[in-house]
Amino acid sequence: MSADCRRANAMACQAVTESSSLSKQQSQGAMSGEVLWRKVIVQDPMGFHMRPLTVFAQRAAQFQSTVTVCKDNERVNGKSPLELMLLAAEQGTELTLDVCGADAEAAIDVLAELLAAPVPQEDDKMTG
Repeated sequence: MSADCRRANAMACQAVTESSSLSKQQSQGAMSGEVLWRKVIVQDPMGFHMRPLTVFAQRAAQFQSTVTVCKDNERVNGKSPLELMLLAAEQGTELTLDVCGADAEAAIDVLAELLAAPVPQEDDKMTG
């Protein structure tokens, strides 16, 4: 991911952390403003299309943490299906998932798996 994208996300995460009511005892790791990130390659043959990105946004919304998805220099809110669509991520695209907040460690594993996993087709569900 570009340095500009990572720097922008770190600044946004720091602002969210500073404005939250986290106690000083919780100032370790992601809770202190550290951004957890993971690079993920889109595996779905149809790319990161409407169905998986909607599931991703809904799951991301269940976490308190700030969730950002980056592609090259583009940075979008991972909790917004409309913004995720703007990435136009086809199969093989490298995305970077940035998560910052109280539950970032739990969120990053779940969300990275959703980004990377191909979505089963309707035909697969019916025959399987």
